[in-house]
Amino acid sequence: MTRFGRCGARRPIPPRKARRGAAASLGVAWFLLPLHLAAQAVEAPSDSQGAEGTRVWRGVALGAGVLGGAFLVDETVRDLALDHQGEFGRDLAEGGHTYGDWKQTAPWLAGGGILLGVALDGEQGVRRATSAFFGVLAGSMSNTVLNWALGRSRPRAERGVLHFDPFRSNASLGSGHTAYAFAIAAAVDEVTEGGWAIPFYVAAAGTGLARIYGDRHWLSDVAVGGFIGWWVGGRATEAAAGWLRVEPLSTSSGLSPPARVRIRPLIAGHALGVQLRFQQ
Repeated sequence: MTRFGRCGARRPIPPRKARRGAAASLGVAWFLLPLHLAAQAVEAPSDSQGAEGTRVWRGVALGAGVLGGAFLVDETVRDLALDHQGEFGRDLAEGGHTYGDWKQTAPWLAGGGILLGVALDGEQGVRRATSAFFGVLAGSMSNTVLNWALGRSRPRAERGVLHFDPFRSNASLGSGHTAYAFAIAAAVDEVTEGGWAIPFYVAAAGTGLARIYGDRHWLSDVAVGGFIGWWVGGRATEAAAGWLRVEPLSTSSGLSPPARVRIRPLIAGHALGVQLRFQQ
C-alpha cells in the first residue's frame, strides 16, 4: 500500500499505520451503526426488516470503505490546499471558521430563530426553534464525544494522518465546526418547508472546505463531522419536535402546503450518496 508525498513521490504506508487507519474507520462505522439501525427500524415494515438489515450492513461496510479511502487521500488533499493558498481564499476560509464557531454564532442563530418563529407562527414557531436547538446540540455533542475518544492529531501537528492519542483535548476526527454547521442545516431542514435549508447546507459545506483550506482538519475529519452533524442533528430535531408536539407548518398557519425540499442519505445496492426530494 502506498501514498503520495508532497513532491509526488510514492511512499509506502507502514502496515502498522494501515491497520490503525482501518481500525479507526471501523470504529467510526460502529459508532454510527446504532443510529442508522434505529432509523431503519422505524421506517421499515416488519416483513422487510431482514432485507433492510442486509442493506444496512452493506451501507455500513461501504461507508467504512469510503472513510478508509478518505484517509489515504488526506495528505494529498492537504498538499493541494497548501499549494493554493492566497489572501482571498484565506478571507473566505475565515468566514467559514467564524460560522462554524458556536460561541460566535449560536446566540445570534438561536435568538433569530425564536424571533422569526414567533413572528411567523407564534407558539408553534417557538416549539420549532426549540426542537432545532436540541437537534444542533445533539449533533455537536455526538461529534465532540467521538472527537475526544479517538484523539486524532491535527494536520498542523505534522504527525501524519494516522496518529491517534485517545482521550486528549484538541483532537481532529471529526471536525467540530463542520458537525455544528451541518447540524444547523439538518435542523432547519426538519422544521421548515420550502428551500429554507439550502443556504444553510451551502454555508455548512463552505465551513468544511474552510477547515481543510486553513489546515485545521483533514478531509476525513470534515467528512465524518459533517455526516454526524447532519444525521444526528436531523434525527434529534425530528424526535424533539415529536416530544414538543410541533404541528405541520401548513396546519398551524392555515396555509396550503408549499413544495418541501428534503435532503436524506441514500443507500441503494452498491451506491452511497445523497437524495434530494421535492414533496408537495
